[in-house]
Amino acid sequence: MVDSIEFSELEIREFENALKEAEKAVDKLSLPASRKTIIEAANAGLVNGLRRYFRQREQMPGRKDGFPWFGQAYPKSYFWYGTRGTSVAERIRVTLSSPTRMVGQVTIASPALARMVAEHPQPIRPKGGRRFLAIPASPLAANWSGMPKDFPGGLRFAFSKTPDGNWLPSLVAASNVKRSGKGSGGVTASGKKGAGSVVYWLVHKVNPRRDRTAMPSIHDQKAFARSSVAVAVKRILATQ
Repeated sequence: MVDSIEFSELEIREFENALKEAEKAVDKLSLPASRKTIIEAANAGLVNGLRRYFRQREQMPGRKDGFPWFGQAYPKSYFWYGTRGTSVAERIRVTLSSPTRMVGQVTIASPALARMVAEHPQPIRPKGGRRFLAIPASPLAANWSGMPKDFPGGLRFAFSKTPDGNWLPSLVAASNVKRSGKGSGGVTASGKKGAGSVVYWLVHKVNPRRDRTAMPSIHDQKAFARSSVAVAVKRILATQ
């Protein structure tokens, strides 16, 4: 035996009216102008969400342990978020907006970020025939925006001892070297200026580590877009 449910005439009329309103909403959202608004809203929501995320990353304290910091607090590099035109947040671009296919695309033109999110980041090596990469060994060097060769006061090549006891090639202040007959070129740092005498450490390559928090999760990225789309849809449906 199958039970049947009877609807009153009023209930049937309410259902039919609701169905008509739903059809009107679908028709509105299917218009080319509405589709364009929805795609643009999704792109804007994702871009703004990414910028907020990178701003939070920039506000996090920087590392101070291990090489090359050795306990020193380096100045902010504004890698994640800044106003110099070089930060990750400033490299976000909307590269595709297709209302007809309901497709949007946002890209971040940052090779450094691409290395961070890669499953197996490739080593960073010197270019242009150079032998070494220069790694800032002090807050002063980290704050210098020019090339090592232009560093104020001049620099000299020397072998210097790191705080953890290893000898590495380095660039030190020109007045802070001495001939010793040891090591390549027979030059070592004199140490007369203490631990801050080394301006740059020199390495043949850098092996970057994957950073799983460099980008927000896919779930969060979708949420950025959806929240903006929800507002846009409400505005479209509110219009006559």
